[in-house]
Amino acid sequence: LKSVTIPDSVTSIGEGAFIVCTSLTKVNYTGTIDQWAKIEFDNYYSNPLYYAGRLYIGGEKVTKLNLTTTKTISDYAFYNCDSLTSITIPDSVKSIGDYAFKDCSSLTSITIPNSVMSIGSCAFEYCTSLKSVTIPDSVTSIGEGAFRGCSRLTSITIPDSVKSIGEGAFKDCNSLTSITIPDSVKSIGSYAFSHCDSLTSITIGNSVKSIGDYAFSDCTSLTSIIYNGTRKQWNNIKKVSSYNYNTGEFTVRCTDGNLDKYGNEIA
Repeated sequence: LKSVTIPDSVTSIGEGAFIVCTSLTKVNYTGTIDQWAKIEFDNYYSNPLYYAGRLYIGGEKVTKLNLTTTKTISDYAFYNCDSLTSITIPDSVKSIGDYAFKDCSSLTSITIPNSVMSIGSCAFEYCTSLKSVTIPDSVTSIGEGAFRGCSRLTSITIPDSVKSIGEGAFKDCNSLTSITIPDSVKSIGSYAFSHCDSLTSITIGNSVKSIGDYAFSDCTSLTSIIYNGTRKQWNNIKKVSSYNYNTGEFTVRCTDGNLDKYGNEIA
């Protein structure tokens, strides 16, 4: 099977519908791009894009995604759509589904509007051409693995609305050099910034209550954490001992003095 045409009457595709269709190179859809974004895919093998990588609407290959009316982008909707170079998401969208743009390796820019409240697990995982992301101040949570493996990502803006950063959210983003985690964030998930080996500084707000396993592990270039609280507050954060596994010998710069990576006071 080399190509498949899906009519606009289809609203859902069941689990594993295109499993091992490894010769697929083209998916034709007779509806609109907004209709495609709403199709319910049970898993990644449900979506023929998993193998094909190229979506055609009305005979035209989709390279720039311009949604207009949809309220949700379904799970797996554009999984492995490697022809995509840019995405414009309209103000109508409130949520971006799990794995929605995973492995869109040609994606260089994304515009996320203020209407979006949640970014699903692995939503942009391994978009390896992506260089910068600004998350709007409507988003309250960044899902598990949301930007994992975005290896060219050099900057990320996290707004004050975000309360939690999911497990592995920015894991393997090894071009990131600095990150600011706002005061609104209460928890940093396990492996959240693991293997960000160009990361030299992190600013952390004073509302953080927990830092998960290996959250900053293998951040070998890390030299400083700027913490917007006191030394006592830092040491009271619930941290698993492995959160700083194999990092650089960083200094925690608190409002009333400095600590080493193990929480000991230093001059």
